[in-house]
Amino acid sequence: MKIPYLTLTAWIAVYFLLTLLPMGLAIAFERPPARTLAVETGALLGFLGMGVLATQLVISGRHRWFAKGVGQDNLLQFHRQMGIFAWLLVLAHPTTLLIAEPAYLEFLHPGDEPLRAFALSGVLVATTLLIVTSLWRQGLKLQYEWWRALHGLLALFVVSAGFGHALMVNHHTTGWPVKIALALIVGAALLLLVDSRLLRPWRLKGKRWTVTKAEEINGEATHLVVEADNHEGLLFKPGQYAWITLGDSPFSLQQHPFSMNSNPHNSRCLEFTAKHSGDFTSSLSEIKKGTRAWVEGPYGVFTLDPSSNRDAVMVVGGVGITPIISMLRSCVA
Repeated sequence: MKIPYLTLTAWIAVYFLLTLLPMGLAIAFERPPARTLAVETGALLGFLGMGVLATQLVISGRHRWFAKGVGQDNLLQFHRQMGIFAWLLVLAHPTTLLIAEPAYLEFLHPGDEPLRAFALSGVLVATTLLIVTSLWRQGLKLQYEWWRALHGLLALFVVSAGFGHALMVNHHTTGWPVKIALALIVGAALLLLVDSRLLRPWRLKGKRWTVTKAEEINGEATHLVVEADNHEGLLFKPGQYAWITLGDSPFSLQQHPFSMNSNPHNSRCLEFTAKHSGDFTSSLSEIKKGTRAWVEGPYGVFTLDPSSNRDAVMVVGGVGITPIISMLRSCVA
């Protein structure tokens, strides 16, 4: 997928603007007494870390308006790398301060300000857990569904506690203007997390789907077919994918992405082919006909315009053929 340079440059600029906002607001609104360069550097590293962590909630939420055209795979890889960068910033913040002024070690002591000490220590531990469980999830034998729930809860805590810590330190955040501005920025990021995890499934409740076929293919994959239950279905472009939840409720830890391999001209009937590569996909063929399903999408920019006069050469392997089948069926139709 080729991303236009102007588009990519614009979105990178927007991203850096968002990450630098907390630090910029702290400098712009308040002029506290000057401290040493090392101390101020450590403090501003904390604001930068908060900005990066808050923006992580935007990147990972599958929001169509954010970085449109860049591609979800690219965004998730960027999210992964920036998560490691945010962790380094969270570690660098207290480390720089302690090297510059060892007396700041009192901030970690729960005696005088237990809430402040808990917030700072909690952010350090929770951010480390975020990174460790994400990079080594399979090695830790952590199921995808439980990791996804843990990831969301840890992200919620890290951003909230980091914001609380900034307010309780009360140096660059002394005045109400900066407090309100930071609350609006962090609150918006947290609302996007709530939207993706709670409000979006709620909106799916009115669009039920029903499983009409779950057939095993050569013991290596399952062909899954779902049909719309009294609604218009899902309009998608050939090559796109959707997130599927099976069960009586869209509020579930079990939500997985699969490419549609059906003809996009029939929006009320969706077909998927999933390779048996885990507990969920290996049990797909056991799903009974009539099981309720919930479909969130479409997503993806790896698409083909059937009306285009351009030639296309497709080289695919394994289950990667599923979006290509949708493209071919669309061209035939």
